[in-house]
Amino acid sequence: MMRIITLEEPVALAHPVVTVGTFDGIHIGHVSVIEAMIDMARTCRGTSVVVTFDPHPRQFIDGADAPGVLTSLEEKKHCLASLGVDILAVVEFDDALRRMSPEVFVKCFLVDRLSARSVIIGYDHGFGRGRQGGFETMKRLGKQFGFSVFSPPAVCIAEKPVSSTRIRNALLGGDLDAVIQLMGHPYPLWGRVVEGEKRGRALGFPTANLLFETPGKLLPTPGVYAGIARLDQPYIAVVNYGERPTFGGQSARCEVHLLNFSQNLYGKILPLEIWRRIRGEREFGSKEALVEQIQADIQTAEDMLSRHHTYGGKFWR
Repeated sequence: MMRIITLEEPVALAHPVVTVGTFDGIHIGHVSVIEAMIDMARTCRGTSVVVTFDPHPRQFIDGADAPGVLTSLEEKKHCLASLGVDILAVVEFDDALRRMSPEVFVKCFLVDRLSARSVIIGYDHGFGRGRQGGFETMKRLGKQFGFSVFSPPAVCIAEKPVSSTRIRNALLGGDLDAVIQLMGHPYPLWGRVVEGEKRGRALGFPTANLLFETPGKLLPTPGVYAGIARLDQPYIAVVNYGERPTFGGQSARCEVHLLNFSQNLYGKILPLEIWRRIRGEREFGSKEALVEQIQADIQTAEDMLSRHHTYGGKFWR
């Protein structure tokens, strides 16, 4: 079971093999780095350690102008545990950390607090004040402090490196096939179930209304999506995200109808993942027309997901 620490003080670990990064999205490029770290740790009977930051550095630095966050901390924890990481060190990103030079960052966290024996980073990883440090900086510091440094090659799709920016663009464009290809798993959309207006229940399709507690979580383009909720078992979900124009909505909401499900979820986190886009948001002229469309959306979701059988994946089984 993965252990979570904060690195506020030194921690004693057997031969720590460490990687560092924001790992937003845990996409297939990130996975290549993390799996290389895990393999090295197992080979030397050591401990695999992921050092990440919360909040996302761009959120702290750019505020409302920051790009949307692909994975909340809870989603990230689930992904990393599923990969087999031994230790997740979550470091608070604050102004003091922002101002640290690459040398001070490495000495403080990787050397003094983790006693790293090996460090594996992505090909384009930048660290320290203004992302001044890179692979060559880490190699130099490794020689100084006595740890080895390795960087796997970039993972490319369509001759371009996989990146969080590509995933954001695909998600906002409604291209869920590209999102899944780049991430290696469906888009996670975990939210807390809160009280809604119960309009879905009145129509015969009760919905869970989701509140996203991570500031800046990137939400898909408004529309209707086919997804999976992972509770005691996988449940097909029809997800509506938007302003609900039929009811005169003025703020975007995320409502989830789970097929063949009747449990009470109020106050709980719903582990939801988005697989396919069904259609855009529309306004309907009558309750009957809306009900007919919801029924069609449910059938479409079932058809889209039927070929996935157990709705599995590297992280989400």
